[in-house]
This record gives sequence, C-alpha cells and structure tokens, in this order.
Amino acid sequence: MSVYLHRNFLLSFLASFISLFGSKLLMISYAAYVFKESGSATLSAIVFAADWIANLFIGIFAAQYIDRQNAKVLLIRLNVAAAGTTLLFLGFLAPDMFVGAVVLVFVRSLLKSAVSNARVKALVQFFDERETDLYSPVFNSSLPLALALAGAVGVFILEFVGLTAVVLIDAVAFVVAAVLMRFVRPNQTRLDESLRTARASARRGSLSGARDALALMAREESIGTAVFYIVLSVTAFQATYESLITVIPEVWFHWGASGTALFFTFESISIMAGIFLYQFFNRRGHITPANETAVNLTAVAAATLCYLAMPFASGNIYLCVGLFSVMVLCGEVVWVHQFKLMIARTPDAQISAVVGVQTAIGYSLMAVFAFVFARGMDSIGIIPAIYADIALIVALVVGWELLRKQLRQRESADGRAVAPALPQDATAS
Repeated sequence: MSVYLHRNFLLSFLASFISLFGSKLLMISYAAYVFKESGSATLSAIVFAADWIANLFIGIFAAQYIDRQNAKVLLIRLNVAAAGTTLLFLGFLAPDMFVGAVVLVFVRSLLKSAVSNARVKALVQFFDERETDLYSPVFNSSLPLALALAGAVGVFILEFVGLTAVVLIDAVAFVVAAVLMRFVRPNQTRLDESLRTARASARRGSLSGARDALALMAREESIGTAVFYIVLSVTAFQATYESLITVIPEVWFHWGASGTALFFTFESISIMAGIFLYQFFNRRGHITPANETAVNLTAVAAATLCYLAMPFASGNIYLCVGLFSVMVLCGEVVWVHQFKLMIARTPDAQISAVVGVQTAIGYSLMAVFAFVFARGMDSIGIIPAIYADIALIVALVVGWELLRKQLRQRESADGRAVAPALPQDATAS
C-alpha cells in the first residue's frame, strides 16, 4: 500500500473521485426520484442517456483541445464551473420540470466528460512513466467506484432528506475537488513534453484529433482491442445492470430505496475488490503479455455466467446480491486491465484524443443500451431482457475474437510474403 501514499496520486485521486462522485450523485438520485414518481424505467433511462450522450460531443470535438492544455489548471476551472451549474438545478426539482432538468443534466455532463478527459491527460503530466503505468488502473477506476457510492448515498439522502440536499452536496463536492487540485505538483518534465508535442498540431482542424485516434485504433490491434472491451464493459454490462438495479429491488424483493442502496453499496465494494485484486496479481508478474488474453476472456466469461444466473436468484436477495457482486468484480478486472493497456500503448500526445473517442463511443452506446434495455424490461419483462443482453454479449465477444484471429493470421502471412530471400550462397552453406 505504500506505493499509493504518493502526494500527487492521493491528491489527484481524491479530487477525481470527489468530482466524479458529485457529478454522479445528482444524476443517480434524480433518476431514482423519476422512477419513484412515475414508475417508468424508460423515463429513468432518459436521465442516464442525457448524462452519457454528452460524452459524444466532448470526445469528438474537445479532446484535441484538452490534449493541449495544462491538466491541473483545466481541472480546477471545470470543477468550479460544474459547481455553479449544479446550483441551477435547484430551480428544476419539481416533477413538471422534467424536460428542463434533463437539459441541465446534459450540460453538467458536458463538463463532467471534459473533466474525465482532463484527468486522464493528468496521468502523463503528473507522473513519470513508471508511475503512470502503476497508477492508471486505480486512477481510472475512481469513475465506477464514484458511481456506485453515489448510488448508495444518493438513494438514502433522497429518501430521508430530499433532492435539495443532494444538489447542495453535489455543488460542494465540485468545490472541494477544485481546492484539492490546487495542491498537485505536476511532473515538470512530462508536462513540458506533453504540451510541446500536443501543441505542435494546434493548427489542425477540430476533428483531426478524433480522426487520428480512430486511425491509431485501426492500426494498432492492441489499442483497438482495449477500446472494444472497455466499450463492452460499459454497455452490455454496466449500462444494463445500472438500469436493472434501479428496478429489481422493488419488483423482485419489495425493498424499494433501501434495496437499491444495498446493490449500489455492494457494487462499490466489488469495484474496489476488483481493482486491488488485479493490481495484486499484476504487480507480482502473474499477468503477462503471454496470458493477458486468457485472463481477459476468463473475466468476461465469469461475468457473463453470473449475469446468466441472475434470473434464478429472483427469489433470494442474498444469492442475487452475491451474483451481482461477482459480476461487477469480474467486469472491473476487464475495465482496469484494458484501460491500463490503452494508456501504456497510446502516445502521450494522443492520450486525451484516444480516451475521448473511446468515451464518446462507449457512453453514447451506453445511453442506447440503457434505453433499449429499460424498454425491454417495461415491455417483455426483466428476465427476457437479461437473456437478450447475454446473447448479445456472447455474439460480440466471439465475433471480435474471430476478427482478431483473422487479422493476426493475415499480418503473419503478409510478413512471410515480404520477408527477403537469403542469398544463394548463404543457403548453400
């Protein structure tokens, strides 16, 4: 644990976690409020969709700009702006202000998405290369951890205090994050190099960063694979189970808000367990380039099997929470491993652009998955919707792995075809 007692890591991780906690607290609490008032999973999913779709705009249009900025300064400004925007929500708390509230959720999410891109850029401005490789899995996992805790805390605050208190806590969280960020001391060498390299392309078009990131993903199979599995983890897994646990505590067990808080609490515990389980084995050399594909596919298979077994636990809250927890833990292992690979294999000058495109793809599809899954729960029922999602997971993973195999075989064949022939006298000898 001593490796995590690093000044910059502690300050930046806490600032990132608190900021993300603030951005998620209101969104999740408001989604729970909408479901409680309307009984519609679809309307709740619209709140999630407004939050997630904003990542598309930031990832495509703003990521290149973020790559050229001092991450510390940008994070301070964005958190202060988010605090002010959050306070505006006080005027949109009534049920008949739903449309205005969703618009405001979208605006806040634009700021949140910019914060997410800037904090990833901070990985190559605050730390040296060894520290970046060490801290990136834990640092990025502040997002799902904050989401889970925000769900647990938000439901209780909403139940016993009210939505006004959620808004005020939300705004304070952003201010605290900005204050913490002021005490971070960037690694000056990497900061200067990051800014110099990124600003060399400052005169290019606003979409050039996204185009270059897509080209890099297509060219580098390892980066493309990392992006695929990150997107899979936030769509077919996270988007659907976040929608699921806003509904099943009441529908299956009649636990209401306390049941939702229970699931979010176990989600946060499972995320933390997944982070440190991965770090434990990775730092001891048990996860290597030779077995990383097997580790990844094993984690995906285990998460899928737990999801498959969820309907059989509809009559047992303990079994249901247990299966859910293992599913989240395995999904987190996939998330942190693939994010680590993506950061390690992406050039520093393109970090924000690649993460921005990955986020734009992932969270835009997350909005689609959440909405379609919620509609499925409302129309065909919870269990058929789960089975449909599992069938899609299997099809996507099998299809991607077959594609990877074909690409590698083609590259191997091309390599043999262009290999220079040995001189005749050399072969004779």
